[in-house]
Amino acid sequence: MLSTKPNIELLQAEIDEDDQSFFRLRVGKTIKYLTIEPGLYSTEDMCFGPSLLSILPAFPPGDWNDGLIARNPETGQPFFARAMNTKLPSVMNTWHNVSIDYADIEVGEKLRTGVYEVTVASPLFETVVVAKFARFSWEIAYLDNETRAYQWIDGHDIAPRFLGHLTEDNGDDKRVIGFLMERVTGARHAGARPGDAAACQTALGRLHRLGIRHGDVNRFNFLVQGGRAVLIDFDTARKCDHADELRRESEMLEAALLDASGRGGGGILCRAGTGGAE
Repeated sequence: MLSTKPNIELLQAEIDEDDQSFFRLRVGKTIKYLTIEPGLYSTEDMCFGPSLLSILPAFPPGDWNDGLIARNPETGQPFFARAMNTKLPSVMNTWHNVSIDYADIEVGEKLRTGVYEVTVASPLFETVVVAKFARFSWEIAYLDNETRAYQWIDGHDIAPRFLGHLTEDNGDDKRVIGFLMERVTGARHAGARPGDAAACQTALGRLHRLGIRHGDVNRFNFLVQGGRAVLIDFDTARKCDHADELRRESEMLEAALLDASGRGGGGILCRAGTGGAE
C-alpha cells in the first residue's frame, strides 16, 4: 500500500521539457533522488517546488533512494515505476580529516550551480562557509577530481581553504558528495581593473610551480580581494609536466580577464553587497 506524502522538501532540480528531469528531495530525514519521464508535467509545475510536490503520486514506503515516475500504461496517469535502494557513487579521495553530513548544514544563498553559502552545526565552524557538492550522480566525477586538486594545493595560498568533506548519510549508504571551503568575504570576480592581471598571474603562477594546469582560466574563476587573487573551480585541473602547456595557459590570462562574453559565468561566487560580480 502506498503511503501518503511525507514531509518533502525539493532541494535541487535539473529540468528538461524534452527529456527526463531529475530531482533531489529531502523526505523526512533522508535524501531521495527522483527521475520524471518527459510529458507528464509542465515545466512550470516542475520548476516550482510546492506545485511539483502537490502533483506527484503518493510516495512508496520503505528506504528507497532512487525513484522513477512514468506514465502508467493502463491508466495513463503518472505512477512510481521504480522505487529501489541504489548504491550511489561517492567522491573517493577523502584526504581531509574533517567530514560534515549534509543534515548538519543549513543551506543559505545559492552562489552558482551546486555552490551555496551554508552554516554548519558544528563547533568547528564559527562562520558562514561555502559548500560545493554534486547534486546528481553524474557530477560526482567532477567533484572527485576537484577534491584531489585541493589536496595538491593545500597550504599554498592558491585557493580558498579546503575545510572538509561533505557527506550524505542515508542509513547504510554514507557517501561523500562534495566539500566545504572558506568563504572569501568582500571579494569580486577578476576583470580589467588595475592590478587584477598581476594578482591573478601570481595565483596562477603558484599553481603552475606545483606542476598543475588549471584547465579553465576565465575571469570568473578568480576571486579578487584587495590586491590578492585566489583561484576556484578545479574540476578540470590536472598534473602537468609540460612547461609549454603551462606557459600557454599563462598567456591566455590577459585575454580571459578582458573577455566580455560572460564565458565561465554560469553563476557567481560573490554576493551583491560584498563586492558583487561585475
